[in-house]
Amino acid sequence: MSSWHTILQDASYKGVGFEVMALDESNGKALVEHARAFTQGVELEDMGTSGRQVQVSAVFYGKQYSSRLLRLLEALEEPGAGVLVHPVWGRLNNMLAASWSYRHDAENVDYATIDVTFREAAEAQKIFVFENHFLMALERLIARIDAYRMAAVGMIDALLAMRQGCSALWGSALGLWSTLRGVFAAVRQLLQADARQYPDHAAGVYRSENFAADAAAVFADLERMCRAGIAATAAVQADGVAQADSRSVRLRFDAALDLVDALSELPRQVLAGSNTALRLQRITYAQSQAVAQMLRLCTLSSLISVGQILIETYGEEMTAPELMYINRVLRQRVQREIDALRQSLAAARAVSAAEADRLYPLVHQCSETLRECAGQVNELVRAAINRKPPLIVRPSPLSGTVHQLAFALYGDIGRAPELVRLNPHITHPSFIRQGVLINGYAR
Repeated sequence: MSSWHTILQDASYKGVGFEVMALDESNGKALVEHARAFTQGVELEDMGTSGRQVQVSAVFYGKQYSSRLLRLLEALEEPGAGVLVHPVWGRLNNMLAASWSYRHDAENVDYATIDVTFREAAEAQKIFVFENHFLMALERLIARIDAYRMAAVGMIDALLAMRQGCSALWGSALGLWSTLRGVFAAVRQLLQADARQYPDHAAGVYRSENFAADAAAVFADLERMCRAGIAATAAVQADGVAQADSRSVRLRFDAALDLVDALSELPRQVLAGSNTALRLQRITYAQSQAVAQMLRLCTLSSLISVGQILIETYGEEMTAPELMYINRVLRQRVQREIDALRQSLAAARAVSAAEADRLYPLVHQCSETLRECAGQVNELVRAAINRKPPLIVRPSPLSGTVHQLAFALYGDIGRAPELVRLNPHITHPSFIRQGVLINGYAR
């Protein structure tokens, strides 16, 4: 679909791109007929549209066409609706792959066509509406994190895209491959990850025809290694369950934050040669910047997940300042990454209009999901604060220990640690004077 006067967008589904040969679209009304005796015709009740239906004929050709076809097939088989980027109409939300068929022809070498029928799905309405605002905000945030991870994968694939072993933005595939391997080794060294679980990829001779598959495999292991390392630093298990830890929630979150910052510095260190990580050849600043952006995209999702798990597990124990601190840090990180994505798009426009057109929908999708993640984090923190009782200040009714004070105020000595957290001005919890102003919940 080239040579059009209208600027067409690159077609994709759930972040997986493909080239379009033809599009057939249809829509209609959902009508209910009410027939009455002795009347001409029937009364038609308009129940809305039946939903858009798009039939796409796509083509895959060239070297490694089969791997690109398999990626689309995997996206089609994934449960649930997704975003279909229409070449003319742009983003179509909630499009579900209803059916598809693909074929190969012996006369056309390295060539396959696929026909897919997409149907527009209405957003599911919950049967039961829960009044717990915190749980609803938590569920929405988890869904947004998953959506961002999918968008980040699509953005990373675009950054790794090479044509004939070269990219207009990053230079040679060999240089980008060297940077990626060097950063992988540096990350493994920093996290002290098991080399048997995360082995060095393609330690032998480099082959340009294997770049796409090898780079995807390296980055998949890199993302998995970073996610496990960040979670372990905050004492969070791989299944999303927070472990018991002697540190406070803020210290655990700050530890994960420091690790994310250390990981983000590794591409610069590899470029400068100050890190002993593996490197095949001399690399450029642009290539290190590309890998650094890919690394930030995956570590940011892990950091948001850690914050979500800590708030979910310890939200009732955390004070409002602690909750607002996590909210502020995550929103600042999200804004910083959105600015970096916009800068990448501006750099692409300065180099090549074609590269900018290819990156634009992916940058937009990634930025939008990040913005929605920040909004849902803010909503989760607000819900966590609102479910706490009102905070009041009152004089201590006695002189004694913080446990005696907790029993006097609430009839529960188990709330003594809560009073310690809410009153950092108390330097000696075992010696509290009567009349000292105490912060505490109203009930």
